[in-house]
Amino acid sequence: MKKFTFPLLFCFILSFSCNEDQDPETICGVTDPLTNLSWLKTLQENYASDEMWEYNYIGQAIYEGQTVFYLASCCPNCNWQLITYDCSGNKIEEDHTLDDLDSKQTIWKSEDSECVFDE
Repeated sequence: MKKFTFPLLFCFILSFSCNEDQDPETICGVTDPLTNLSWLKTLQENYASDEMWEYNYIGQAIYEGQTVFYLASCCPNCNWQLITYDCSGNKIEEDHTLDDLDSKQTIWKSEDSECVFDE
């Protein structure tokens, strides 16, 4: 009986370690915020058609424990202000900088973007 205990226990543990039904990670209740959040898709389309499109990018981060999206620029000669939005598309009016955001990641930039990131 001892010969079967370990293999049986191993199979039992292994059967619970794999879960093929796991949902993909969701952000703000969706799997692809740039596509599935209509307000963010509209901002991206407007940002892509801006005259400074090659310097514009959209990021996702954590600010004060919440997921936020931000519009930013890598233009070397421009004076720009960071604009952040919550998951519902409400603009966050508090003054903050990129340094105040955690877990930053770029979720959109144009194909011919001038922006280079160390992410």
